[in-house]
Amino acid sequence: MVLDNLGKSLDSLIRKIRRLPEVDKDSINAILQELQRALLMADVNVEMCLAVTNNIKKRAIDEKINKKIERKEYIIKILHDELINVLGGKDAPKRIKTGKQSIILLVGIQGSGKTTTIGKLANFYKKKGFKIGVICTDTWRPGAYDQLAQTCDSISVSHFGMPDEKNALKIAKKGLKHFIKTGKDQKDLIIVDTAGRHKRETELMQEMQKLENIIKPNETILVIDGTLGQQAYGQALAFAQTTHVGSIIITKLDGSAKGGGALSAAAASGAPIKFIGIGEKVDDLEEFSSSKFIGTLLGIPDIEGLVEKVKELELEPDDDQMKRLMKGKFTLDDMHLQLKSLDKMGGFRKILSMMGGANIPDQAKVLAEANLDKWDFVLGSMTPLEKENPEVIRKTRITRIARGSGTTYTEIKQMLKQYSQMKVFMKGMLGKKHRGKRGQPAAGGLPGLDGGQMPNMADMADMQQKMMQGKKKRKKHPW
Repeated sequence: MVLDNLGKSLDSLIRKIRRLPEVDKDSINAILQELQRALLMADVNVEMCLAVTNNIKKRAIDEKINKKIERKEYIIKILHDELINVLGGKDAPKRIKTGKQSIILLVGIQGSGKTTTIGKLANFYKKKGFKIGVICTDTWRPGAYDQLAQTCDSISVSHFGMPDEKNALKIAKKGLKHFIKTGKDQKDLIIVDTAGRHKRETELMQEMQKLENIIKPNETILVIDGTLGQQAYGQALAFAQTTHVGSIIITKLDGSAKGGGALSAAAASGAPIKFIGIGEKVDDLEEFSSSKFIGTLLGIPDIEGLVEKVKELELEPDDDQMKRLMKGKFTLDDMHLQLKSLDKMGGFRKILSMMGGANIPDQAKVLAEANLDKWDFVLGSMTPLEKENPEVIRKTRITRIARGSGTTYTEIKQMLKQYSQMKVFMKGMLGKKHRGKRGQPAAGGLPGLDGGQMPNMADMADMQQKMMQGKKKRKKHPW
């Protein structure tokens, strides 16, 4: 998870708030001291730490609330709102739209990951149907164009550069002419890379300003290194004062990065965060939503995001499977399909984050993901009869399946127990609760969805628990 340590600290803080016998000034002060420590450890700017804790204190003590709402829960809401302001800010507007030609200019300091980010950004918009052209105007770093060309070639994106030319403005003009002209090279989205520059490099900062005037981009995006810490504040401010920074991309924001400095600097500069980079692969770029991001840190489920992911990947069982499920006939093949669906959505780590389980211990998450791979091999070692009627799987069959899949006898028994629990769960979800008129199945989707709606949080938690670990049942099974 992004900002792993901060997430765990905030999760611990939320638990402490909920355990408070009563909320008074002393308990609020203790909570805020712990919050300040957590934010400072994540490299959030000191002044912003003080500002957010002062705001929470003022609101927690002074604001009148509805008597039906517990003050503890209201304080958690205040914490959520204020963290959005300090770490997230407003969501970035969508300036790049289909149907018209657009230009994006990327700026940032040396080593911030601009070139890698351009590949991710091009890949992101290419998937949305844009015809992409990339221009390299970096005349300072040796091999800059070669690196950009290699990145673009890996995702089949057109690129333009003049490695022997030292005038960045001339390269920009020719590159735009190349991609704007009619014909096969015409692109509807042009992304311009620039040389990395520091706020004290006056000449380079002026060059960046001239580039922006020539290019006239629809959006200038500042790329900030997530590991930069509190120095990010001054850099973000300098770029915002020199160019018309419209949004920000935070890079290298994986679980090990503190990241708070870059996030708070972005909010302080007045430019909203548009994307965050969470890894080295070309797909490791996520659109940033301040409310969802803070919600994940606090363990608040992203139900909307989960539903969107399900729809995006079209994880729908076929008609035959739905009929079997409605009759309580849940086979091992059906279980295999559901596990594969979850794996396709990004693995258990992402699913658990969307379900509010981002702060579950890493060991449990790794174990859950490892089980997916094991089950894949186990089911591949079974006969059609065994997958259709698991009741026939007894000792000799278990031994054969374990040998064929490279697992143990105990692991096969555990998997069969989990299958039984999942079968009961699916039958309950799609049976009594989610029937349509006259007992017909509800609309398609991942089992548990009813016309695109997620089951309630109790159901989701139940599903999460059953998928991750076995649970003793009263009924004795043949295995």
